[in-house]
Amino acid sequence: MVLENAYKRKKEPEINKKMIIDMAIEIGATEDWHQVTFQAIADRTGLSKGGIIHHFRNKEELLDEMMRQGLDELTESVKQYKLDGNILEKDGSLAYLKFIISKSDDESYKKKMRVVLQAIMISEHYREMWDSWCRANILPPEGEINIHGLVTKLVADGIWYTENLGYGALTEKNKQDILDYLTPKL
Repeated sequence: MVLENAYKRKKEPEINKKMIIDMAIEIGATEDWHQVTFQAIADRTGLSKGGIIHHFRNKEELLDEMMRQGLDELTESVKQYKLDGNILEKDGSLAYLKFIISKSDDESYKKKMRVVLQAIMISEHYREMWDSWCRANILPPEGEINIHGLVTKLVADGIWYTENLGYGALTEKNKQDILDYLTPKL
């Protein structure tokens, strides 16, 4: 999606910022995070390298923003699943599982998650961000034991990893059976 007349078009900072993030996701998901460079983004969007640097001083700042946006989306969705369902547990593991299952066929979401997975695997900083998010939104408070919640989270993580890495994808029936099995009967 290269834009014509990059230097003559009107400056639209929010549109440009979104375009930068979207292209970074596209490159990171289809190639590799190491292939995401400001030059590669500039070449594919028609933005100047300086224009990209205006929004993100470096690649880490870009990835930080991508992680924040992803975690914000996940937080809102998990909250919504908690509100929509009769989830009576102290943790959000079942809401997290429902979210993961609902997004497992969404190609746009899977691209974002491939980049997030790469970030988590290559950087302690992003592992800590993910761990902190899980403790705040999915797992029970420190010191409380909820084996059902922990197993549910691990199942959701397993589905997330396999779906996003392209290994052993589950059928819709498999996913529904897992959800039914892990949903407490009231």
